Amino acid sequence: MSFTHYAVKKIVHGLGSIKQAPVEVKNLKGSKAFIVTDPGLAKIGVQKPLEEALTAGGIEWKLYAEAELEPSMDSIQHCTDEAKAFGADVIIGFGGGSALDTTKAASVLLSNEGPIDRYFGMNLVPNPCMPSILIPTTAGTGSEMTNISVLADTKNGGKKGVVSEYMYADVVILDAELTFGLPPKVTAMTGVDAFVHAMESFCGIAATPLTDALNLQAMKLVAGNIRQAYANGGNAAARDAMLYGSALAGMGFGNTQNGIIHAIGTTLPTEYHIPHGLAMSFVGPVGIAYNHIANPEKYAIVADILRGEDRSACMSVLDRAADCEGAFIDMLRDLDIKTGFAAYGIKREDLPASAERAANAKRLIDNNPRKAGKAEILALMETYYEG
Repeated sequence: MSFTHYAVKKIVHGLGSIKQAPVEVKNLKGSKAFIVTDPGLAKIGVQKPLEEALTAGGIEWKLYAEAELEPSMDSIQHCTDEAKAFGADVIIGFGGGSALDTTKAASVLLSNEGPIDRYFGMNLVPNPCMPSILIPTTAGTGSEMTNISVLADTKNGGKKGVVSEYMYADVVILDAELTFGLPPKVTAMTGVDAFVHAMESFCGIAATPLTDALNLQAMKLVAGNIRQAYANGGNAAARDAMLYGSALAGMGFGNTQNGIIHAIGTTLPTEYHIPHGLAMSFVGPVGIAYNHIANPEKYAIVADILRGEDRSACMSVLDRAADCEGAFIDMLRDLDIKTGFAAYGIKREDLPASAERAANAKRLIDNNPRKAGKAEILALMETYYEG
């Protein structure tokens, strides 16, 4: 088989590695760093170690703590305008997926003419982006490793992505100490998101030997550590494994795209304000139930990873694949995450429009191992409405 594999240019990993931030800014020939984060993180000062490191390293910086939890087109433009006014020459994304997606989208507009929705789709960005450093504070989205920014489409509803090889970060800093303060609920949601990224990439049509290697390790790290990180946020080994697993999953799905779980989860009505990781969690069983017969060999492996044992000697491939849904739900139960659309207030009358948007999410559905149109997706959503 032939394939092309992309990745970020540089990864700095390890507890306390945030102290390397000023060195990396200088390596990018920068002197004025524009830090993008969200109000919640800024309020509790999670970004303080970054600010202190930059100051100690002689880097001028400005904090932009207005990244929206569901980034809109207007919010991207505002972030871009503020970065330009500051005269930034390096942009630093600090936070969860929303802050990192805001950073990547703003980096596009700092080097390309707006508005951002003109770049919804694949490889439509014409010019390289402003140099960027991405620093995740959650172990889930893998956004720091990908070339995609997922934004709320305020004109047409749902969410859409800007995808471009120019959007890969110049530097990623993985410092698990930044994740120690995550609440258990956020740890659970973001961790499941990381697992879904790896699973959909691993089982998808575009999978390659390189992405398989990345995704297998990512799933093992997440499945083997998510319960410990959820139960004890100060477990340094579990936190580090989760952050590393999330990054590996990002490296995987960034080269393949995801599938039907993301197609449905990212096209739910934005007015429900359902966190991305939570949507991936309760839509997860829906996608597994639909897909496992299309790629049973790989779903059997996923099920074994979730169960924590290789059952190939005592169970058939089809039986193990069929157990994948149950194994995933068991993980959700341990993390106190409910299943079903109804549990999150989604109305039945909203399902048809969501199903249509999901069916039209071509970059996701095209990678799904089993073909799905609006009728199939709507039937699935109806079947799993109550969980």
